[in-house]
Amino acid sequence: MNNPKREMLDRSWLVLVLVVGLVVGAVLLWRSGREPPSSSLAELRRRAIPGEGTATAYGIPLSLVNAQRFADWYYEFRLAPAEEAILVRALGSVPTPCCDDTRLVRCCCEEGGLICNLVRSARGLAAWLIREKRWDAAAVRSAVEEWLRFAHPDYYLARELEALGQDPEAYGLSRRGACYRGWCEAPLSRGGCGGMGPQVRI
Repeated sequence: MNNPKREMLDRSWLVLVLVVGLVVGAVLLWRSGREPPSSSLAELRRRAIPGEGTATAYGIPLSLVNAQRFADWYYEFRLAPAEEAILVRALGSVPTPCCDDTRLVRCCCEEGGLICNLVRSARGLAAWLIREKRWDAAAVRSAVEEWLRFAHPDYYLARELEALGQDPEAYGLSRRGACYRGWCEAPLSRGGCGGMGPQVRI
């Protein structure tokens, strides 16, 4: 003869085991998203970020020393309407690394009549490539993105980690852009925007 109390106790244990199993599974799943990827951050940096001195298609090796030159080109090269259209096609879809809810053609600082030196260097390089090298939009975009990866690497490393399903903050990288952390005046080498004035802070 079946014992109803015994059957109820057996079912209770079964439910408890299932609940514990679900909780443990959820915790393991959550933790797996926070564990380091199979490759180290240093390996990821080597793959995703061009290094100092890397040769470029336009003949100027990558170096933060060039940031001032590129930023000065922003004012030096006033583009004709057809050239400006190339710049907009080239950079209109490229996120601004320091405030990536905007695009390079209009960074967040410009609403107040300013422009940060990271954006100024990117747009200055683009203007020079369009005016002096006669490059098309695709080539300009590629060159500018290479420069930004070099000049502002933490943003791109954080995006790479997110693409791998990792939490950038577990690696000391912020999900928030430099602009929104008050780093507009911080040097480029420290992950800032390089300042807002005429002199680029390297």
